[in-house]
Amino acid sequence: MDAVLRQFYHHLDKEERLGEPVREAYARDLQGFKEFVLGRGRLSWDAVTRDDLQNYFQVLKGGNLPARSLVRRREALHRFCLFLFQKELIAANPWESFDAPPSRQCPGWVLSKPEVKAILSELQEAGPDHLDEPLEQFYHHLAAERGLAALTLESYGHDLQDFREYLGALARSSWEEVTLEDFQNYLAALEARGLAPRSRARRLSALRQFFRFLMREEKLSATPVELLDSPRLPMKLPKVLGEQEVARLLAATDPSTSWGQRDGALLEVLYATGLRVSELVGLTLKQVDLRRGVVRVRGKGNKERAVPLVSLAVEKLNLYLSEGRKEILRGRESAYIFLNRRGGPLTRQGFWKILKGYARQAGVRDLSPHTLRHSFATHLLSRGANLRVLQLLLGHADLATTQIYTHLDAARLREVHKKAHPRP
Repeated sequence: MDAVLRQFYHHLDKEERLGEPVREAYARDLQGFKEFVLGRGRLSWDAVTRDDLQNYFQVLKGGNLPARSLVRRREALHRFCLFLFQKELIAANPWESFDAPPSRQCPGWVLSKPEVKAILSELQEAGPDHLDEPLEQFYHHLAAERGLAALTLESYGHDLQDFREYLGALARSSWEEVTLEDFQNYLAALEARGLAPRSRARRLSALRQFFRFLMREEKLSATPVELLDSPRLPMKLPKVLGEQEVARLLAATDPSTSWGQRDGALLEVLYATGLRVSELVGLTLKQVDLRRGVVRVRGKGNKERAVPLVSLAVEKLNLYLSEGRKEILRGRESAYIFLNRRGGPLTRQGFWKILKGYARQAGVRDLSPHTLRHSFATHLLSRGANLRVLQLLLGHADLATTQIYTHLDAARLREVHKKAHPRP
């Protein structure tokens, strides 16, 4: 069973390209499910039944887990069951006959204080209260003031909880007692545990953010964490499609059907705006102004930005909204633009399946949902877009994040260098 889980995690990394915090959250969830089914005598994934899923979620519901945690566990198991079936590792997909708990979704869902407390209750309790209180204040700061997503908040929580338990073993009773040597030894211990450089860098980033918060709140006068260097990370350039490949992909949809109209609008809007997939599938009718050709997006950190649409995207979106979407809804109502076959909002996983189908049809390989966002950015830059404008369109908080696209367009850089340099 463990070998199959490793295959699934590799699939999430290489094919679905999930962020590391999400993948780690899924790994924790699936480990819990594996232990549950082993306790029921299931010695292989093929032996897992619909009743096992039903009983598992009944147990979770009885444990008073927050709604977000239940939704995440549902998504992890749904993806895993689909993976097992598609790879022919199980004869039948138990999820198909399983009445899954409803997934609550709404635009701009921000964590409330009770939800933050509920997430924190999932973390193991250890150590004295005066270590806990600053942590809880920090989590509220991340949720309420910085508007971080739930999975990001959970990632911070688990990373800081791990360090807190490490301090407990050292008999540290307050954050003021933490020394530079403690940080150095902790990072060395993480490396000895086999954590990748990217994971160690994320742990160190969480610690820096937390100790800076303590200093801003005047709970500390100084912190040695600023003296530490982050692990050196290899720079990974994002994959992009050529303009002809994008054209083939966008032409693969069939505008004569309601689903083809939906998919045509989906792909065209994504390439026209460079939205994150979560931003795309979460679009509501109120966010789109077709008359002005503008989409208003609320992205990371709860920050809003306006992104223009090209005329083809407006045309395809108009067609879908006036025809295909009405056929899909059949008299029902929804605030969301892009819908699934049940009339509910399309999920990121649903979009990924749609995209893979059109990629095969168009003969485009090495495609992920984020590839069109990368392609959007690279193509705009190659045609002369200003880097600052691109930063605003993509919703990047830091220009350094946008600058990675300059590495993808070496030909344009050479051209600009040749024109601008005073020497021939």
